[in-house]
Amino acid sequence: AAGLCLNCWSLQELVSRDAGNYLILVEKILGKAKEVQEKCDYDLVMPLALLFYYAVLYAPHFPPGSNLLLKAAGVYHSFLTWPVPYCDIFRELL
Repeated sequence: AAGLCLNCWSLQELVSRDAGNYLILVEKILGKAKEVQEKCDYDLVMPLALLFYYAVLYAPHFPPGSNLLLKAAGVYHSFLTWPVPYCDIFRELL
């Protein structure tokens, strides 16, 4: 847990230096979420959901032409078929 907190803090520190980095971070998180889904890696579900939530929450803005939130809805919608409690995590996230 301490390692995850440190990684999360490091990512927040990096993206806070440039607003554009938030969009890159969200894209990377979505890519990793697809991998997690393909591999059914239950251990990474909650950390990725939290990272995504905070990356979106702290993002200063999403450009008008950005489809990242629609892409995220598509990726996370497919997690709704996973067993409880994992589907609940993404139901709340969506």
